[in-house]
Amino acid sequence: MNLIIETDIGNDPDDLFAIAYLLAAGVNLRAVVISPGDAHQVAICRLLLDRAGVSAPIGVGKLNRTGHEASGIHRQLLRRHGRPEHCDHDGDGATLVEQIVRVDPTVELFVIGPVMSIGRCLKANPEVQLPRATMQGGFLAYHQHSFVVPRIDKFEGADWQDTFNLNGDRKGADHFLRAKVSDRRMVGKNVCHTVWFTEERRTQLKPQSAAAEFFSEAADLLLESKEAKKFHDPTAAVCHLHPEVGSWVRGRTVRKERGWGTELADDADHILAAVDYEQLWDHLTTFR
Repeated sequence: MNLIIETDIGNDPDDLFAIAYLLAAGVNLRAVVISPGDAHQVAICRLLLDRAGVSAPIGVGKLNRTGHEASGIHRQLLRRHGRPEHCDHDGDGATLVEQIVRVDPTVELFVIGPVMSIGRCLKANPEVQLPRATMQGGFLAYHQHSFVVPRIDKFEGADWQDTFNLNGDRKGADHFLRAKVSDRRMVGKNVCHTVWFTEERRTQLKPQSAAAEFFSEAADLLLESKEAKKFHDPTAAVCHLHPEVGSWVRGRTVRKERGWGTELADDADHILAAVDYEQLWDHLTTFR
């Protein structure tokens, strides 16, 4: 699988775990583009790729940013491996994405951050046809499907939710949602908020590759400071590689008030309604 990833790595450790999983699973990473593209975000991404033994360019959504300092487990990982907390990128993310999609009709998109670079590329190249794209974002109301799922009190009766990745660049999100994609999938809060990484899950890890070992190392640091972590982006990563772990309805992700919801339509995208947790965790804990 040839893959471009857009991520806001460096803010929430979710992104690091999702990308490490994808690399351990063997995707052919063509590029990573970072939203917005602070130097500390580039630094942790470069460390991850280097530790996984993967060579791929890193683009940014906004050039010439310095931004905030690295924090949390990202800072710990950078210091542990003797790496600087700031690193140079390889250029403008939208330009990088355009160069790849124009010559490689097989490349797929995986979005776990605001759609800055991919959005600008798709705005400038609306004719581009893509085979598959998965985004962690959106929301499917409980009344819009019949699957038996864990229900969360704050989502009861809700038709829309504020979702960070879509709201982070709303114009970019619009271009992503309108793009010509044969198989577009949205992995929203209604499922992601029910997936928790815990110490029990960490003990199930059996890393057998450099990327998996880095995943495990980061997991140890994560659970030193908290008992559990919602695994939004890793859930989306598994759904991109293994859509059969999910139960999907067809619909369009649309703006609703301050957030996003779903309009059901038989000829539209795949919207995640439920997930097989056993299969999901099997993929996330036994990858190579």
